[in-house]
Amino acid sequence: MGAFIRWVQKTIMSKKTRCPQEERCLELVRLMLDKQATEEDSLYVTKHIEDCYRCYDNYNLENTIREVIKNKVEKIKVSDQIIKEITNKLEL
Repeated sequence: MGAFIRWVQKTIMSKKTRCPQEERCLELVRLMLDKQATEEDSLYVTKHIEDCYRCYDNYNLENTIREVIKNKVEKIKVSDQIIKEITNKLEL
């Protein structure tokens, strides 16, 4: 049902219409994708994006960007010595 509601909103409602919770939801989406959101916040986002096409689109965009970056980043083996040097510099 959520997909149908989002489709109706996107089709009928003006693209200029903003969700009053859009900023808060986007912040929570970012926390959720970083696995730093509380369970309560994650449930809120999941429920909210079922009925809100703007926030659903924001969620999809954020998730897609993260997936593209994750797939494009080259994993390089770093020596323990370099890790220790970086850690020491960060502790200063």
